[in-house]
Amino acid sequence: MLIDGVSFLELVRKAELPDALAEQKELAEEFAPEPAPLLAGDYGRLTCSSVEHLLGGTPDDIPHGAEDDEYMLLGCSCGIDDCWALVAKIAADDDTVTWSDFRNTYRDWDYDTIGVLTFSRRQYERSLHTAFGAQANAMSENRQPGQ
Repeated sequence: MLIDGVSFLELVRKAELPDALAEQKELAEEFAPEPAPLLAGDYGRLTCSSVEHLLGGTPDDIPHGAEDDEYMLLGCSCGIDDCWALVAKIAADDDTVTWSDFRNTYRDWDYDTIGVLTFSRRQYERSLHTAFGAQANAMSENRQPGQ
């Protein structure tokens, strides 16, 4: 997904970079002589099963460490969502979809540079349809007003 021409994953990576670099420095001795891993932006892509909750519906699965009102946007690159995930609050109405309060379920990193992202509901659904195909289309046709 692009936000003002920049991939969402790149926005997340930039937001996480200062905290990830600090963590990498703290772990340097543990990994010596190799450098400690730099984990900024180390997420896998969303799968098709994630589409419903991106439209404001109830998520099928809430990753470990997420609150009931938080939705997973990105899961760990290892493929295990409970390993770590990027979550946010999603609010959707007939005209807009808003992502806010970004948080990693495993690390206390700062996401203030991302801020609050508000999308046109129509363009948002179109982007989901492009990314996930028929499943997103079916979800948007079956949505209830205010979802």
